[in-house]
Amino acid sequence: MRLFVVDQADWHELTGGGQQTVRVAAADLQQARRARARIRAADDVAVILDVTVSVAGDYRSARGALGSDPSSVQYAGTVDGLAGLLTDIEAAGVADGVTLISASPRQDLRDLGRDVLARMASRADRQAC
Repeated sequence: MRLFVVDQADWHELTGGGQQTVRVAAADLQQARRARARIRAADDVAVILDVTVSVAGDYRSARGALGSDPSSVQYAGTVDGLAGLLTDIEAAGVADGVTLISASPRQDLRDLGRDVLARMASRADRQAC
């Protein structure tokens, strides 16, 4: 799973990947999966899904910062929940990676991205045992 963040209008990858990318926005995960299938049928690229995120210690706190944008996949919850969502996105073939877009200017996406990657790696290690 490739992971990107958008901060100050710059798109940065936190993971390594040599394959060219196509960034997409979708209203939901089914639409994203269809877009990935269509794009991958035409070209060998990694499809990166935009996900607007609001992460806090609990769902209620996170939900308060998330607006209602029906044109993009949104997530409100905890770091563990976001790591689970990204693992599911990869396992279901929805996208080859995601771009985290902050719902709040106070959220540090680089730190969040590193935390999510660490939790995903920890889950993968536990499953391998």
